[in-house]
Amino acid sequence: MSDSRTIENAGSNPEAPLLWLVTDGKTGHENQTRALAENLQALAPFRIHEGGTSMGGLLQSKERASLVIGTGHRTHLALLAAARRFDCPSVVIMKPTIPTVFFDLCFIPEHDLGRPPGPNVVPTKGMLNRVPVESPPKQERGLILVGGPSRHHGFEAEPLMAIIRKILADRPGLAWDLTDSRRTPEEFREHLGKLDLQFHPSTECPDDWLLDALLAAREIWVTEDSMSMIYEALTARARVGLLPMPRKSNRSRVARSVDRLVREGWTCFPDARASSELPAPPAVLHEASRCAREVLQRFPALA
Repeated sequence: MSDSRTIENAGSNPEAPLLWLVTDGKTGHENQTRALAENLQALAPFRIHEGGTSMGGLLQSKERASLVIGTGHRTHLALLAAARRFDCPSVVIMKPTIPTVFFDLCFIPEHDLGRPPGPNVVPTKGMLNRVPVESPPKQERGLILVGGPSRHHGFEAEPLMAIIRKILADRPGLAWDLTDSRRTPEEFREHLGKLDLQFHPSTECPDDWLLDALLAAREIWVTEDSMSMIYEALTARARVGLLPMPRKSNRSRVARSVDRLVREGWTCFPDARASSELPAPPAVLHEASRCAREVLQRFPALA
């Protein structure tokens, strides 16, 4: 559970509308919630309050929130209680475990929708992220993002290393960085000293390193199990390739989402494009800013 705190914009009006963020302490969930809040803040002079799932701070609050936002199953009850307490709209990110009709607006990844969405559901292409709307010019750099075994994928170090070696050989003009994740097996890390790249262990990277690397890289390769990283790479306006991982099922929601991105031309696997330039994304992708505009369109009194 996160500490309760209010974040003021520089020079913000203390009477400006307040966004109440219900957070559960999970970094991935909190980043999605903050991504939407920050993009709303870029469009209108909102203040932001971050509170956990405990009802204590909510019931004692002397301020009135204008909108409540939450991501993750543990936030749902507190989110609904906050909306009732402040008599304001509720926005949930990701597919909730309770019926969507309880929320005023739901942003749900399209791969999690099993049926046509209701009027209060907006499908998103992947998860929201905090990559900024404006990107600096790309550098002659490449980035490799490696995940690990998961519920949907296995992991084989040698085939992955072979693909990475070929990518590096086919693109000698780029300076390469590679980072891993907490799921990456140690056996894979032991081989990285043989590659012509800079390895940045995720456990040692400064908080802003990955965002800077995403924005700088002209080309990014991501293991297909790392869904959030795939969408962050696309949002950073890079050309994105997929590193195949052993699938436990071709029918899992992750596999179906990856295959859909390939069909739509957002990315590809190396067997199709190993020695040629990766395709440019078919459009600019920035779901957090699109969702922020959707919020203000649905609830114009907020603006």
